[in-house]
Parts: sequence; structure tokens; C-alpha cells
Amino acid sequence: MKKLTILALIVFALLGAKVQPAYGVNRETIQMMQQLDQLQQAVQNLQKTVDTQTAVLKTLIEQANDNVNTMKVTINDLRGTMQQNLASTNARFDSLTSQIQALSESLEEAKARLAKLSDQMTQTQNILQTLPLTGAPQPGTNPTSPTGATKPGTVPDADSLYNSGLSYYNGGQYQLSIQSFQDYLKYYGDSDRASNAQFYIGDCYYSQGTYTQAIDEYNKCIERYPTGNKLAAAQLKKGYALLALEQKSAGVKELRSLTQRFPDSREADLARERLKKLGISSVPPHRKSN
Repeated sequence: MKKLTILALIVFALLGAKVQPAYGVNRETIQMMQQLDQLQQAVQNLQKTVDTQTAVLKTLIEQANDNVNTMKVTINDLRGTMQQNLASTNARFDSLTSQIQALSESLEEAKARLAKLSDQMTQTQNILQTLPLTGAPQPGTNPTSPTGATKPGTVPDADSLYNSGLSYYNGGQYQLSIQSFQDYLKYYGDSDRASNAQFYIGDCYYSQGTYTQAIDEYNKCIERYPTGNKLAAAQLKKGYALLALEQKSAGVKELRSLTQRFPDSREADLARERLKKLGISSVPPHRKSN
């Protein structure tokens, strides 16, 4: 625009310098004025074109901003969905891991029980072979009832209580499992499987999402049975429960402690995997600097 204005001023200056009274000069002046009008019209048309293109460009920019904002919202929604799915997957994985452990133990218990029954049958056959036929017990002298039930007031069988607890646990009947294991601990709290029973009580609460109660029961397993074979498992699930309660610092501390106390255990491997998913090293910062 400035260039065109300067050009117009030059034209007027030239016209003023060449003013002559002749008719031809007046005609040239009229032609130049017409050309100047055409030039001004062309400038106006160009300005309209620029305004139109600027408006189009502004609209495109606004549309691009809207698309970017929409994409941000979509990404945030996807991120939230992925986090929820990850948390659900972790919970299912934890539950599946515990069930596999329980099934493995149940199988070992069944093998041990079969071996025990086999030994008892062998002993019974040996005793029967040494007894005279007249010494055989007569019908009706069995101290138990015809259905085989134990007399009132007697202590329940340890295997029956423990296996019932495992069966209920594997079947998802957690309240019944808790009751069976609590009964087992009541009568057999000093046995080799007491640590297992206490652990499964905590795991029943964990499977029901009652994480605070689960932590209390896991603590009992850790504190009352420091030499039990469920010590590492109880510490692992305690760490999981703390993370589920969004107590991240405490959960990370528990999992790190597990990897240091039982570095070669399967539970330590699981703890390292969970810490890795959280983007956290299994080694505390002060240990790295040493």
C-alpha cells in the first residue's frame, strides 16, 4: 500500500511539472488518471483477497487448535483407561498367583496325606496279621458314632481343618476359609503349617479387597512365625496391599525390604517386577551410592 501511494504521488508530481495548456496534454492527463483509478481498484481487490485469505487461515488455525484440544482429551481418557486396566490386571495377577500357590500346597498336602495313609494301612495290615482271629473287635464297640463323627468335646482333626480351609480358599468362599484356618490356629497354632494358615487368612481378606485387615493378618504371620515358610509371601502381599491403599512410600519400602531379605526367592522376583512397573529401582538410593 505504501509503495502504491508513493507511486501515485510521483505521478501527480510529473503531471504538475508537465502542465501545458495544450489539448494533447489534457488528454494524457485523463488517461493517467484513469490508469491511476485502475491501479487503485487493483489494490482494493488485492486487499480483499488478502483479507479473505487471512480469515480462512484464522479459521484453519482455530480448527487445528480445537483438534489438538480434542486429541489431548482423548489421550487423557486413554491414559486413565489404561491405568485402570493395569490396576485391574495387577489385582487379577496377584489373586491368580496366590491361588496357584495354594493349589501347589494343596497338592503337596494331598501327596503327604496319601503317603501317611499308605503307611497307616501298611501298619494296620501288619498288626492284623499278628492278631488272632478271636481277638478281632466285635461290631458296636467303635468309640465313635455309626457315622464316624468325633465325640463332642474332642479336638478337630488337623488335616481336616487345614484342607477345608484350602478348599474354601480355592473355591472363593473366603469367610468359610477364614473360619477354618482360625479354628486350625486355635488348636494347632504351634504346628508347622500354622504360618501357612495365618497367611491364608490375610490372603482371604486381600482377595475381598479388605486391604487394611489383610495387612493386619500378614503382620501376624510375619511377627508370630519369623521362621515360617510363608514369611516372604506375607511380606510381598503386604507390600501389594499398601500400594492398593495408595500408600506408595510404605509399599515400596516393604517390597524393597523383601528383595534384600530374600533376594533369591520367587517372591523377590515378583517384588522387583512390581517396582519396575512403578518405575522404581529395587535398590534404595543410599545403597546405590555405596
